[in-house]
Amino acid sequence: MLKRNLQIAFLCFILSFFQTKAQVNNTSLETFQHLDSSKSKQFSFQFESFSFLKNNEYFLKIADGYTLFGNQFSPKFMYQLAPYVRIEAGVYAWKDFGNNAFTSIQPIFTIKIQKDSSQFLFGNLEGNLNHRLIEPMMNPERVILNRQENGLQYNRRKQETFFDAWIDWQRMIYRGDDKKEEILAGFSWNKKVIIKPDFYLSVPIQMTFQHRGGQITNDTAQVITNINTAIGVEAEWKCSGFLQKIRTQNYFVGFQQNSNYSQYFKKGSGIYLNLTAETKILNLMLSYWKSSGYLSDAGGDLYQSVGRTFRYGNVVEKERNLLIIRVMKDWRLIDNLFLTFRFEPYFDLNNKAFEHSESLFLTYRQGFKLGKISK
Repeated sequence: MLKRNLQIAFLCFILSFFQTKAQVNNTSLETFQHLDSSKSKQFSFQFESFSFLKNNEYFLKIADGYTLFGNQFSPKFMYQLAPYVRIEAGVYAWKDFGNNAFTSIQPIFTIKIQKDSSQFLFGNLEGNLNHRLIEPMMNPERVILNRQENGLQYNRRKQETFFDAWIDWQRMIYRGDDKKEEILAGFSWNKKVIIKPDFYLSVPIQMTFQHRGGQITNDTAQVITNINTAIGVEAEWKCSGFLQKIRTQNYFVGFQQNSNYSQYFKKGSGIYLNLTAETKILNLMLSYWKSSGYLSDAGGDLYQSVGRTFRYGNVVEKERNLLIIRVMKDWRLIDNLFLTFRFEPYFDLNNKAFEHSESLFLTYRQGFKLGKISK
């Protein structure tokens, strides 16, 4: 069995270098916005909707099977004080189908400052998928379940460089609270070291910190900081004809817990190998995940060495060995309206089991100019 797993890993690795973006391309679901300096002193209104259907047919003891089905809305008013400063204020509403009440209603308030290709945000962040972390480090379902991130963010987007660093303050505590404060911080960096008309090679580095602690809480249990890291190599070839692009992205992933006590694992590691081919009809992706003692608070459930299921609880499977196939398609229906489809079966090579998930996302974002204040 070990020999067979090594052969599969080696095959995926070789294919990745000679044939194909490892991480799923989520650009159609990102919410990043560049400030337009010509809109200084302008009032505007933006309506954003996100309709989702995510069905996980999982029955093993690591990840729950469930369905997410509903709408999320983020209407907000925006005022651009200067060519490089904008204030945003609105409301975020989450409504699941089959539930007469709203799942969540939260305020939106952000101050965004931009200088050239750099941005600084204070308030609601451009989070989850905008960080461009690999799935073992950030679950793509957070675009549904944790769409609102609050804190500080700095990002820089250029042709040759992507950089995103943030602090998401997930739980605030006050004097005498019975729970710990919780913070999720991290950075994602991708530098293209070779750029040619039909090819590029880049080096991505990613890191997250999940901290639970605080000096004014009644919870005297151990302060815990979980650190996840990933370093890899990415390459892309542009093609002509039916096959349009071939991309590869391969990572070594690590986990470490900084505390004197660990219920499960204090450290772990894994490899994440990917192969993607973009065609005129759809995109195909092959991923291989092999890990030992790996944990990530924000990472996808399938990649964990400790289960997160409602029925079975925290079942331990230290060694994880997965082969994932993804069939994906993005449609631009009209301006500002995108439809995304994904079919993602996977094989658990250790448990000799096959499971799958399907998803359908409809995103819409439209801005409306309301007026301009003259000096």
